[in-house]
Amino acid sequence: MRRLLCVALLFAPPPLAAAWEGWIVGEPCAARLQVADCPLRHIDRPVLLLEDGRKLAFLHGEGKSIALDALDKAYGKKVRLIGEIRNGVLHPVRLETLEVTGERKFFKGCL
Repeated sequence: MRRLLCVALLFAPPPLAAAWEGWIVGEPCAARLQVADCPLRHIDRPVLLLEDGRKLAFLHGEGKSIALDALDKAYGKKVRLIGEIRNGVLHPVRLETLEVTGERKFFKGCL
């Protein structure tokens, strides 16, 4: 019986990844439901602020699927995180930025 259970667990399919959409902001901003103008100094405690006001902690940083430079580029923007939740923390496998910042062009010259 135990062997059968071990074999079943060994060949069980991996948990399915799901997608969550929201904004990457600092935890203090998420507590106030503030997306715009969230100071960059809060980037050390990022969370995913969902549209319904819930916040979701996620893994990031060195050796993780979301590197610090990708987190910096996506900070304050609408994103989609794809991964699975384990112990209340999202373990993302992919970050997709849904909001694109327009390129700013400056005109040098006389009008």
